Amino acid sequence: MHNSEWDSPQQATPSSPFFPVEPTTPPARNPLLGRIHHFQFHGSASEYFGIWIVNILLMIVTFGLYAPWAKVRRLRYFYGNTELIKRRFDFTGIPHKILLGRLIAIGIYVAISVISNYSVKAMVIGVVALYLAVPWLIRATIRFKARNSKFGNARFYFSGSNKEAYWVFLKCIVINLFTLGLFFPVLVWMYKRYCLDHLYAGQLKFKLKADWPAYMRAMYMPIFLFFGILLAVGIMLALAGQLSRNPAQLVWLFLAVYLLGIFLIWPLMSARIFITTWNNTSISRSEFQTDCGQWHYTWIVVTNWIVKVLSLGLMTPWAAIRLYRYQVESLSLHLKNDPDLMINKLQAEYSALAEEISDIFDIDVSL
Repeated sequence: MHNSEWDSPQQATPSSPFFPVEPTTPPARNPLLGRIHHFQFHGSASEYFGIWIVNILLMIVTFGLYAPWAKVRRLRYFYGNTELIKRRFDFTGIPHKILLGRLIAIGIYVAISVISNYSVKAMVIGVVALYLAVPWLIRATIRFKARNSKFGNARFYFSGSNKEAYWVFLKCIVINLFTLGLFFPVLVWMYKRYCLDHLYAGQLKFKLKADWPAYMRAMYMPIFLFFGILLAVGIMLALAGQLSRNPAQLVWLFLAVYLLGIFLIWPLMSARIFITTWNNTSISRSEFQTDCGQWHYTWIVVTNWIVKVLSLGLMTPWAAIRLYRYQVESLSLHLKNDPDLMINKLQAEYSALAEEISDIFDIDVSL
């Protein structure tokens, strides 16, 4: 007598030996999810001073040829001491590849300079060609830096195309011309959006959620505050001048207030741009936040300037660490994506040439 349960596998139940028993409980949820995680910076001014002074001396001895190694050492120090959820950042750029790009960039610069001494037409053509190459330089530089930046085991990736870079560049020119520069904050917003909306960490995509009016407010509020203070001071000094026997002193006081205000505008703008950007940036479903205070940020920048001048530049490492630490440690991430599931996007090895040309011609493309 045969048992029909064993003769017919179709009749077997999921609990029989012919069927693997599937787990009835879902996989454990990563305890990091749903929490706010703060960035940390572990570097110190004394450590960085050693790197900085050696970089300076070696660049002097090698007539600048050591600059790529100096750049990589600096970035590796700052990246390597930056931590989020017990993972460190890293920069993997290869110095000798950057050196090759730098030598080519210097050659192009020298060629344009020499030709411009013999022909005004050639100089104009060279300047125009360089100007038209700016979008390509910016895009390639961002891509190179992203490709050589890592968070834990995940690489960054920049997907912006040259077509998009030139389209943004054209819109910036048109807006700047038709508004006579009054809408310059919109250009900053378009640049930030181009950088962040095409940036990935592994397969997780960044997104800038701020709109252009947010950047208008960020950059124009310090200007309005400056003129408001000048108006109030001017009225008070005018009233005091009617009672004063030496109005010239009041004029000098007004000029001092004016120069102090000019000195504070850009740091305050930088602080507000930083706050606006990071309070409106996400990576996939996770959201960045910053508790950066605009006046504290401004104080750090202004006092850094003063200290560097008084120390003849020797306190530059201290100033750099001080500002970077405040920026990094003011940031936090409300984590909603599992960092253990980050997968690298397939990338090619990008050239450092554009980045080095950007450095030679003082094109600042930092985020």
